[in-house]
Amino acid sequence: MLTKNSIAQRFSRSILKLLVAFFVFVVSATTVIEVMRIERQFKSHLDDLAQSGLNALNAELNVQRRGVARTASSKLSINSLIDIDGGRAYFHHALDDLTLFNTVEDALVFDYAGNTLFRHHHHDTDWLTPSLVNDTLNTAEGVIKFSNGFFYIVEPIVYFDTVQGGIITRIPANILIQRVLQDTQHAFIINIGDTWKYINSERQGFKFTITKEAKKEQVLSDFNVSLTYSESYLFLINEITPWLTSLSLLGLLALVPSIVIARNLGRRMADPISHLATKVKSGKYPISVSQEGDEIAMLADAFNDATEKLDTSNKLDLQAERISGQSQLLAIVDTVVDCIITIDIKGKIASFNPAAESLFGYRASDVIGQNVNILMPQKEASEHDQYLENYLQGSPAKIIGMGREVIAKRKDGSEFNADLSISEMFVSGEKRFTGVIRDITERKRHDQIKSEFIATVSHELRTPLTSIRGAIGLVLGKFADQIPEKSHRMLTMALRNCERLTLLINDILDIEKFESGQMTFNYSRINLNALIRRAIEDNEGFAKQHLVNMHFESHCDNAFVNADAMRLQQVMANLLSNAIKYSPSAGTVSVRLHEHSDDYRIDVTDHGPGIPTEFHAHIFERFSQADSTDTRRVGGTGLGLSISQAIVERHHGKLNFYSVPGEGATFYFTLPAEPCDQTRLIRHSALDISDMRQQVLCIDDDDHCIETLRDMLTTYADISHAFSFDSAKLALNQQFFDLVILNIDIADGSGEKLLQSPLLKDSEIIVVMQEDIEKVLPDQVKATFYKSPSSIKRLKNEVRLILNRSHKEGQLNA
Repeated sequence: MLTKNSIAQRFSRSILKLLVAFFVFVVSATTVIEVMRIERQFKSHLDDLAQSGLNALNAELNVQRRGVARTASSKLSINSLIDIDGGRAYFHHALDDLTLFNTVEDALVFDYAGNTLFRHHHHDTDWLTPSLVNDTLNTAEGVIKFSNGFFYIVEPIVYFDTVQGGIITRIPANILIQRVLQDTQHAFIINIGDTWKYINSERQGFKFTITKEAKKEQVLSDFNVSLTYSESYLFLINEITPWLTSLSLLGLLALVPSIVIARNLGRRMADPISHLATKVKSGKYPISVSQEGDEIAMLADAFNDATEKLDTSNKLDLQAERISGQSQLLAIVDTVVDCIITIDIKGKIASFNPAAESLFGYRASDVIGQNVNILMPQKEASEHDQYLENYLQGSPAKIIGMGREVIAKRKDGSEFNADLSISEMFVSGEKRFTGVIRDITERKRHDQIKSEFIATVSHELRTPLTSIRGAIGLVLGKFADQIPEKSHRMLTMALRNCERLTLLINDILDIEKFESGQMTFNYSRINLNALIRRAIEDNEGFAKQHLVNMHFESHCDNAFVNADAMRLQQVMANLLSNAIKYSPSAGTVSVRLHEHSDDYRIDVTDHGPGIPTEFHAHIFERFSQADSTDTRRVGGTGLGLSISQAIVERHHGKLNFYSVPGEGATFYFTLPAEPCDQTRLIRHSALDISDMRQQVLCIDDDDHCIETLRDMLTTYADISHAFSFDSAKLALNQQFFDLVILNIDIADGSGEKLLQSPLLKDSEIIVVMQEDIEKVLPDQVKATFYKSPSSIKRLKNEVRLILNRSHKEGQLNA
């Protein structure tokens, strides 16, 4: 009989878990592959169907046009128009022929002035407008026009090269579509221009679509006609359901013999160990086993040898321990400055050292044998008795081996805050509890003072300071031209000092959080390349203000670490701002990322005055600055490096520097590398994607366009920028982007090359171009836009739709 926690049972469960996990993996992988295969086939089918539908619509429209053209060019039409009184009967039959058994709803004849002469129906007389026939009257050429859901086919009647009038027919677009696509089983939408569409049915929920636009050589292309087919993904699931059911049943049947084999193997492996454990537990030595020369026999011999040596050693040392141990222990207990009290299992005090006498005011002879709760207030005394009773009855210990704050009571009845640490021991076979007590009244008072100071800084100082800074900024921004120069300088100096004081307050609060253990860290898997680029981008404005350039050099594409991205951004901001402030005008701040042993190392180098040698030992101390005079060239609180060092150390890294006076300084920190088997961060990882901001990459060399897109889209996603093929390739190798906005006409001519790159095969793409170019675009291209101010708003809406759809798909797949 296998017990619940036996080796055989655990071995069987482990094998079963591995088999189930492998089975689930195989079924999931093959299901995904099968769904993708069917999806590709069905999309190809819908693509062909959409193109056939557009061809059919175009052919039908051409047929109607040819019919109208034949009627208008016949001699009878010409003669009847010239001699209208004698030709009305012909026009009656001719217009009947145009409207009978086809999609033409109405037809009429007009004269050279565009006035109606003869019509097929008389109930609707106001649809003919001059705008419909002016072009034909002026050019003597037939046209097709579309307006308010109707196609209008206009053909002239020419006599001796002079337009005498013409024939116009009206075809409802919905009738034309229904006639041509009446046998279509799938949901489709036909858009004509930007204002009219026809929908036969709408697929709800999770779906995929195929859109085809009319070819340039087709008549429909003049009206921007597109045909979109859609189908639900449930269709694909239904297609593979029988196959998936069969595969699952087959796998489950295969697991049954595997379970039986695993249980038998586990039992055979565990039986010899169980027999040996039974003999060891009985305590009868020496232990003998039936096997010889195997691992079980070797383990039995080791038990026998260890037992013999322990018995010998115990006999020799027992007497010496009894003689010296007690005296040494008493000497130590009596001389320590901490209060040490021991009690028995009934809560009676067994020892009370001199430090305890001094702290509580009792003599040892007064309390030994008394219940320890005489040293506690009434509430804590009753709780202590209950804790002790519960522990002795088998409940888990809550405070043994740990420290906690308690309230203690002296002989005179006064109470004080104390730190209590309890440990358990055995003396002569009897259980004892030892308590070490420290008076922390003074420490609590200091903590209270510090907390009150922090609260004052946070609530009483920062709030009015923010108001002052806002008021001064408003005055300088709105009335700068009206303020005298001297007053302007004073206000500017006041604003600068307000900002310095605000920075100091925020840094002090961060230091307090570190000391109190309230600083929280949200660790996740991040790529240092992306983080450093973001930090450089955030400090670009500050660098331009100081006329300093920044350069980033990376020697590893996939620098993944387990870190808090926001805190590392704080470290980078501190190091970059220091390097920028101390760099000379037109200088360069270099940032370098490279592998260093099992870590990644980030170097931030400036070419400023460097750090004086005598200050090296104090660089990471709080409120320390190499130039601490009142006239120092740059500002700062002196807390940034101290905070940065604490953040890096919390990430199990190190922050350090090296500097030569007059030649600049390099600050560097290391972070443990996170193992990474894949070359790119796959979109649906084990992370909770509902908490992730979606990533958008804009590939364009137009700075104005990039800034416009960033301002529009920054609330929906994280926006990254690449200005060339090389920078785009580097960004795509480092991380996955949910959406790529590609200007196919970028200056280096690599737009089309990048569009065909396999790096974009998993990303959705929006193509931006200068003009309409006939191109065959990949399937992942979801939209195309012409680069103009009027298209920016539509582009923003398209991006929002794509990101929302991508987010929902990600949650479903996860």
